[in-house]
Amino acid sequence: MTDLDTLMRRREPLDSELQGYLVDSLLGPVIKHPLVFSIPHSPQLNAMANARLRAKQDGCRHAAENKQWTQYLFLHERPFRVYAFTRIAAQLSDVDYWTLLADLWVDAENIYEDQQLWESLLQDGGRFPRRHLMMTEAERQALAAHPETLTIYRGFNVDGRHLGMSWTLNADTARNFALRFGGHGRPQVASGTVSTAAVIAYLRGRGEDEIVVHPTNVTNVDVAEI
Repeated sequence: MTDLDTLMRRREPLDSELQGYLVDSLLGPVIKHPLVFSIPHSPQLNAMANARLRAKQDGCRHAAENKQWTQYLFLHERPFRVYAFTRIAAQLSDVDYWTLLADLWVDAENIYEDQQLWESLLQDGGRFPRRHLMMTEAERQALAAHPETLTIYRGFNVDGRHLGMSWTLNADTARNFALRFGGHGRPQVASGTVSTAAVIAYLRGRGEDEIVVHPTNVTNVDVAEI
């Protein structure tokens, strides 16, 4: 019998820490703890969730003690990684600060929900002079080769979310983002212009020609419904 089989057969109460993150949803009960997601969750999964929590807690302690910051961050569930970053930010060199923040940005799926936190991290006064390190050398050179003013696009499906920080140089990419949930909501694409000098970062890690910019620096915004 495998360890997984053993955990599935074991019956035990849910860890008290996880109980605080057990909530009802459209899918039924779910756990959304910074280290453990169980969606949907049932009492039969308690042992498995408890074991994952203990394993990840041990992993985080080990990673922090050994300054293995990438491992520390990615042991957390995706929506909580930026918050984990804030706990270790003071210990990071400028290079680690910006490269890890770029990794989290590219991996994140909920930038808009935590936009104020991202803004504060991206505009940290003590780190600001080396913010270019958020990009690779190739990305910096590619951005520098663009004209002084860029046309950028942003796909979304919730009214008002054209005021985000994540845009793209590719209109098709924006359209795909607007439609990625099967057309739910109101799929829309915003277009606008921005000065290259105002671009926080140009990221090509996912092949999306992503432009990171504060929305106040995007002008001539036009929104079209798909």
